[in-house]
Amino acid sequence: MADMKLFKLCRLSVLALTFLFSVSVEAEAPRIVTVGGAATEIVFALGAGNSIVAVDTSSTFPPKVRMLPQVGYVRNISPEGILSFEPTLVVATGALGPPPARQMMERFEVPVVWLPDPNSVEDLRSSVRSVATELNMNAEGDRVLAEIDADLEMVRSRYSGTDARPKVLFFLQPPTLSSAGMAGGLESRADALIELAGGQNAATEFKGFRPVSWEGLVQMNPDVIIIGMSPGHGGTPEDVEALRESRALGAVGAIQNGAVYGVPLDDLTFGPRLGEAAQRWSEFVHPDPSE
Repeated sequence: MADMKLFKLCRLSVLALTFLFSVSVEAEAPRIVTVGGAATEIVFALGAGNSIVAVDTSSTFPPKVRMLPQVGYVRNISPEGILSFEPTLVVATGALGPPPARQMMERFEVPVVWLPDPNSVEDLRSSVRSVATELNMNAEGDRVLAEIDADLEMVRSRYSGTDARPKVLFFLQPPTLSSAGMAGGLESRADALIELAGGQNAATEFKGFRPVSWEGLVQMNPDVIIIGMSPGHGGTPEDVEALRESRALGAVGAIQNGAVYGVPLDDLTFGPRLGEAAQRWSEFVHPDPSE
């Protein structure tokens, strides 16, 4: 009988300790708020997506993030809104704004990992390293970086046998007869993706994104036109078809060859899926004649 009482006492003690341990682990589980599509995708790629409690509206991948609470648009963030989710960590890209919001967040007691507003492969690599280090997931970070490198090497192999670098023009919004489109110039994410895809940017007269009219499009005379598409933003399949069939732009090389294509607008996220985006663009810039 004494042995049975002792056994029950020990069993209860173990159960109590297990409960306390589980409560402790739950209390220490990170609560991450991510701001910026690249920040969100990096945390998920590392395997820590279940710790994210809120995201900004530019975070659309993986699809499950659309079910998470949102803290607003990346360039118009409310620091108070972020704090309302009681995060233990905030991961944000340099796109976060307005400037007073960042200044306030820099005074947070909650740790904030500031990532660059990514415009290059090196920006992406440094972002993965920073988040992996903060989460103590360096092995996972090495894995993600290796996957990115392998994807980009596969893209380079697509055009490594040619010196041709077709001129490419990217539009966030294509132009019409009555209004200019928004095109990606030098030092933009579109510019970086065009280079990764084995092309050269046709928009060399400006940096960032600027309006380009039909007349400007004719002067640039790109070999390939790529249009970003997203529900509610960017172009539509109808825009792509209208531009491809435009008789008024018949002198443009891309129109002559029917080389007008639509891509997901989030190709510009510059997250861990960068290789996938570069591969898609490269298939348009350097099409396989056998396909």
